[in-house]
Amino acid sequence: MEYLKLEHRDRVALLTLNDPERRNVVSNELNEELVSTFDELEKSDDTGAVVITGEGRAFCAGAILDDLLDAGEMQKQGDDASLPHIYRGFLRIAHSTLPTVAAVNGAAVGAGMNMVLACDLVIAGVSARFDTRFLNIGLHPGGGHTWR
Repeated sequence: MEYLKLEHRDRVALLTLNDPERRNVVSNELNEELVSTFDELEKSDDTGAVVITGEGRAFCAGAILDDLLDAGEMQKQGDDASLPHIYRGFLRIAHSTLPTVAAVNGAAVGAGMNMVLACDLVIAGVSARFDTRFLNIGLHPGGGHTWR
């Protein structure tokens, strides 16, 4: 995996967003890794819970705006699967059969807040900062903000 790091501590899976140079942004690639990792973790009898955290100074600094813009353009052209593709990672976490914990270290911005809200429990460290940002950049607060 390129954007996630997985460790096991007893029956707890520690899943670390591992793109610190870009402050662990949500990308299409990260979403694919989240989906496949949760699929595998749920098949295992050795995993009883998942803790999600971020490598470096941020939990998750939002989404790659180009991915969001591409999804918007695809939707304008009639591709109704484009936006749900962006939400796949959040939805996979939210619908997991395993208990999920967001261990927030540093900033959780925009899509990073969506990931936090997808978890069952949130633990905020001293450095945790929460910022929605959606309205500041002209986007709706989807992917979790609207129903959690």
